[in-house]
Amino acid sequence: MTAAVQHVGVTRSGNAIQVPILSDEPKQELPPACALYTPADHFDAYAVFEYLLSRELRRRPAAARARRMYQHMSTSHYSKLAKVWRHAERLALGLATIFDVLEHGKGLADRIFKD
Repeated sequence: MTAAVQHVGVTRSGNAIQVPILSDEPKQELPPACALYTPADHFDAYAVFEYLLSRELRRRPAAARARRMYQHMSTSHYSKLAKVWRHAERLALGLATIFDVLEHGKGLADRIFKD
């Protein structure tokens, strides 16, 4: 059975960024579409999920389930990147602070998620 996913953005290379839906708890694996991700794609997905998490935390009342899922997805993509790749991506994109990373993620997120 294929897990249901929601499209939340697109990486710079055009790959879909997705999050599993209809689940009570975050799954330990990433969606199947992530199997072909490059380090740059994982960085982009990490940035999108960090943006979505920050957006969710600003909402009142924030949904705990959404926060957990976004945090899990952010951590999962981040863990796929070696420290040297994270640093190289931030340098290549000119991202000096976490706020720059959030703006990068916002730029890659689907329009419906932009404030």
